[in-house]
Amino acid sequence: MVTLLTSLALASLFRISEQPILTRQSHVLAAPDRVIVRFTSEAARKECEQAGFIVLRDMPEIGYSVVRIPWGQVDESIRWLHSKGWASEAYPDRAYRLAYEPNDPLLPSQWNLFRMQVPQAWDWTRGSPQIVVAVLDTGVDYNHPELAPNLWVNPAEIPNNGIDDDGNGLVDDYLGYDFAYNDPDPMDDHGHGTACAGIVAAAGDNHLQIAGVAFQCKIMCVKIGLSNGYSYDSMFAPGVIYAARMGAKVQSISYFSDDLTPALRAATDYAWQLGSLLVVAAGNYNEPLPLYPAGYDRAVGVAASTSSDRKAGFSNMGSWVDVAAPGVGIYATTWGGGYTDSFAGTSAAAPNAAGVAALLWSWMPNARIETIREALEYSAEVIPDPAAGAYVNYGRVNADRALRFLREATLLPDGFALWNPIQPAIHWVSPHRIPYEGGRVTIGGRYFGWNPLWGRVMLNNQRLQVLEWTDGKLVVWVPRGARSGWLQVVVRGVPSNRIWLEYHYSARRRGAAPTDRQIKGYLSGASVSGGFNELRAADGQALIADARDDSGDLVLYLLVRGLEKNRIRGALRLTYRRMGQNLTPGATEQVQLYNFASGSYPYGTFTTVLDTSPPTDGYQTITITLPGDPAQYVSYEGDLFVRVLISGAGANGQLWIDQMLFEWEE
Repeated sequence: MVTLLTSLALASLFRISEQPILTRQSHVLAAPDRVIVRFTSEAARKECEQAGFIVLRDMPEIGYSVVRIPWGQVDESIRWLHSKGWASEAYPDRAYRLAYEPNDPLLPSQWNLFRMQVPQAWDWTRGSPQIVVAVLDTGVDYNHPELAPNLWVNPAEIPNNGIDDDGNGLVDDYLGYDFAYNDPDPMDDHGHGTACAGIVAAAGDNHLQIAGVAFQCKIMCVKIGLSNGYSYDSMFAPGVIYAARMGAKVQSISYFSDDLTPALRAATDYAWQLGSLLVVAAGNYNEPLPLYPAGYDRAVGVAASTSSDRKAGFSNMGSWVDVAAPGVGIYATTWGGGYTDSFAGTSAAAPNAAGVAALLWSWMPNARIETIREALEYSAEVIPDPAAGAYVNYGRVNADRALRFLREATLLPDGFALWNPIQPAIHWVSPHRIPYEGGRVTIGGRYFGWNPLWGRVMLNNQRLQVLEWTDGKLVVWVPRGARSGWLQVVVRGVPSNRIWLEYHYSARRRGAAPTDRQIKGYLSGASVSGGFNELRAADGQALIADARDDSGDLVLYLLVRGLEKNRIRGALRLTYRRMGQNLTPGATEQVQLYNFASGSYPYGTFTTVLDTSPPTDGYQTITITLPGDPAQYVSYEGDLFVRVLISGAGANGQLWIDQMLFEWEE
């Protein structure tokens, strides 16, 4: 049993540096005095402690520990831990940033509820006190009159007695816990978390100001953010684990970071296994490049939409983002008992979607997590943005439609649900060019379902071995000697569209092109027609980029997926076929790749691999062998970020790209 004295001693030991630093060599925004470690053995852990390192926190559920190091010696400490053989994994305690801070006054308009058809859903359920939504944020003002009636309390914990009554390793976690400052008081000292909690489950029918989406559900206060708004892996991952272990069916998370971390990914998978659904802000960079944890397969990434059902100008996008939800001018609670009408960002979108997920759990509490997620995503309204196209994988969340999905479903004894058949869709395949030896192929799309027993992947009428099956991504094994042919996914007898998988005569060479065929344009630097899927082959089917404004500069961000960072052998080669149209004389062209060795995105730099004048008299093809180690251009998730810049294109300038093919050997 943990006593109060022990708890206070631990809290003193866990005094933290709140402000992150940019590490000197790895260029990661991280805590200056902590690293995340997986020890090679218990003996190695003891040797590490004897050497002066202090283990601040253990996460036994996923096998990681938080270790104190000398201030500012992040990279040096990681090298030392590896050199001694104490750590099988060690990496910086990465910092996370808030997506938005509320700051404006109150106006009586909750348009988000009507846009998501929440009032219609309330005819069926307004939430259930048995369904708990954990708000992982800067804390919650638990004294707010709109939030106090809906607070979750730990039934096995006696408050303020200084004893860990329920034996979960935390003293007095009655309303939740503060993983930022390692104490039992999750009071908000920033304001962001209070706003998110109000969107999810502010009390309704109480003659006060607003109602949350699921206003009869309970709010678990899980503080993972410091007073300056930052969070770290050492706070974030334990918060996710705690919320899952304590029974939260939904976790509303309005934090994002630049790259994935093994501990947070493991915590996300752990929560999924316990039936706790992470609903996460996709980020506010107006880019197609994945952020985390929204980009994980087992988290629901949420973009922000406007009252006119357009993509919010700041919102990230791409098929890695699952759904959109209202995220501009949202009514929310504020610290100290107040309100705002202008909470915004994907920070506001995530709790809107989380509230809808809570309504679904309330209606069908015995459903599997896969069933709830399918209902949330499959029922979303597909409303393409005029500029950005279909900017998320499924659509904008609709509470009434989602509940109808559940009401009309057949719930099977194993908790899976049978819907009316939906045609699966393949968006991209990577690599789409495979060698004679065969190998792994990743298929991105939607409506694959979560039950691999209901589906199959076919190539030339041959069934392929499935290595991984999720609703939006499949990984299959193509056998040695396979022929070029049509790749197709069949779910419950319904076939998808077909994608051509190309055999290559070489023994090991693979090829991939930018993905997200349904996205029309990225950023303010260009508007796009055609599809990125047209870049696979030199076939005259071009992506056409126009200048979006009078500056005449074209900026395209392209995403290539499905590479395996640790399996690339030899050089990475780019074949690029394009032409300029109506360009101003003197226009210049650059193709750049993000260099992950220079730092995690966006703290590192892009490497320019082509710097030239764009061709203006027809298509020109150029082949480039990328400089240096090819693994430096690939993220841990197997993504490659491409930026194309045409400077001085002119107001009427266009860039036609017929092919952009990356090839490598494994």
